[in-house]
Amino acid sequence: MLNRRYPTLVDIGGLLADVPHDGYREALAASFDDPHMLTTLSDKAERGSADLFVARTRQHWRDEGFGLWFLRDMRDGSFAGWAGLRRRELSGGDAVEFAYALAPRLRCKGHAVRVGETVTELGFNNLGLEEIVALVPEGDAHAIPVVERLGFAHDGPTDGAGPRGIVYRRKAKASLAPVT
Repeated sequence: MLNRRYPTLVDIGGLLADVPHDGYREALAASFDDPHMLTTLSDKAERGSADLFVARTRQHWRDEGFGLWFLRDMRDGSFAGWAGLRRRELSGGDAVEFAYALAPRLRCKGHAVRVGETVTELGFNNLGLEEIVALVPEGDAHAIPVVERLGFAHDGPTDGAGPRGIVYRRKAKASLAPVT
């Protein structure tokens, strides 16, 4: 079931964030050729199959009412990556993760921070989450300043489930009005 508090379509500073659908399969499959795009995918099966990634991402939306958006660059309509919130197991418990991957041409231009600000606002203010985690893959030097700028605090290494990396956490502040 979709959640009215987590939009299915949103403009984030020139990137169109949209729920996954079949129209993204070809561009998504091409993006799988870039190893940096795959760092946010913890499941090795997802890494090898755009079809599986689309199916699991859509199922997450149906089950949770939120999930990863697929992104398009509104200047030219090209595939730009993915970003959003997703549930995952972390240290034996359930966590909600902010995850993103941007096409190389869009990196280091502020898009990741803008997307992260939108995602965390929606998670805390609209979904009422008390905490969001960010998992920075081992060796991803670009993601660390992004999550730190977004207010995430270093928590330690991952516990061995999924890819190796660093866990960052951000707690909710006082409740604010939902983002519309």
